[in-house]
Amino acid sequence: MSAGRDLYWARHGENAANLSRRLSYRVYDGDLTEKGIAQAGELAETLLADTPRAAGHPYQLLICSPLRRARQTADIVSARLGLPVAAELEDLREVNVGDLDGRNDDAAWRCYDAILADWRDGQLDRRFPGGESGYELADRIRRALQAVADRATGTAIVVAHGASIRAAVPPLTGEPDPGADLATGGLARFTVTSTSDGGAEIVLAEWPSAASPPST
Repeated sequence: MSAGRDLYWARHGENAANLSRRLSYRVYDGDLTEKGIAQAGELAETLLADTPRAAGHPYQLLICSPLRRARQTADIVSARLGLPVAAELEDLREVNVGDLDGRNDDAAWRCYDAILADWRDGQLDRRFPGGESGYELADRIRRALQAVADRATGTAIVVAHGASIRAAVPPLTGEPDPGADLATGGLARFTVTSTSDGGAEIVLAEWPSAASPPST
């Protein structure tokens, strides 16, 4: 087993989809709001303030989801930390909600909430219509975290989404549901260790208690 890598998972800043409550996996891809831009700046300051925690393991890698809200957040973090965005990973996209993508009506949100609730109850075989199951989500988030850890030589930063990582925590780490979404601009911390069988051991090290509206 190789040495574990510290990895910060940051949720993007507020974006237009948050305000319109539009489910956004691929169909709709809104920009950060003014508040979201400010949150991205605050995120960068939080990461700088946490640098002593990573003593001996300075931030070495910054990777993000390909969705615009994540890339715009990552660009702001990049400029403040002096750390280029190394890559966008498809596996870091938000939950693939399939036929619900781009919708913001009440029926779509009832379906969305029901499926996420079933995942939290351990029913990971439940699938979004035309989208992914909880097992498939967990598999791709694991691939992404392992790819980041394998590439990093120090502490890594991932800028991505809130619902995908919350839903993935139980199957990836064995920990219970964190109980709250990451706030926009919020941070969680993981340790990712590559194993001899080509897999990865993922440990949840920190999850903030502050809740945020359901995201995309």
